[in-house]
Amino acid sequence: MALPINIQFTYSAENLQAANKLHYKKNYPVRGRILLWFGILLIWTGVLFMMMKGIAGHELMIYTFVAYGILVIGVHFYIMNTLGKRLFKKHKNNLHPIDIEITENNIRLAADDKSATVKWNEIIKATMKENIVLVYISKMSFYIFPKENFKENEFAEFVELVKKKITEIN
Repeated sequence: MALPINIQFTYSAENLQAANKLHYKKNYPVRGRILLWFGILLIWTGVLFMMMKGIAGHELMIYTFVAYGILVIGVHFYIMNTLGKRLFKKHKNNLHPIDIEITENNIRLAADDKSATVKWNEIIKATMKENIVLVYISKMSFYIFPKENFKENEFAEFVELVKKKITEIN
C-alpha cells in the first residue's frame, strides 16, 4: 500500500447527491422512505374506500386520498433526487477545495486556513458503494470520498484501508 494518499476534493452537486442518496439508502431505509410509504398508504385507503359498497356521494373523499397519495409520492422522489443538488446551491460560496492526506494513522483535511485531523479510531462507521465511500465521524456527519478524486489504484487502496481500520461497514 502506497501511503500517504493525497487527494484534492471539491464538492459538486453530483457527488453531494450520490452521498446523500447512499446515506439514506444504507443507514435510514425506513426514514428515507417515510413519505413514500405514507403516499402508498393514502392511495391504498382511497382504493379500499372505492371498493366498499354503499359509499355513493363520497367520490370526492376517495379521489382526494388517491390524489394526495400521488402528490406525497411525487414529493418523496423530488426530495430524494434533488437533496444534494439543493445543498450544493445553498452552500456553493463556501465549498472550497479540500486537501486530504490519508495515512495509516489518520485522515487530515485542510481547506483555506483551517484543518482537521481525524484519527481512524474516532471514525464510527463507513458506508461504501463501488464509486464512493462515506466515513462517519458522528451518526449524521460524514466525509465524502468519491472515486473520481483518486488516482489510478488509490481508491482500491483506500477501500482496503477503510475495511482494515473501521469495524462497522455498510
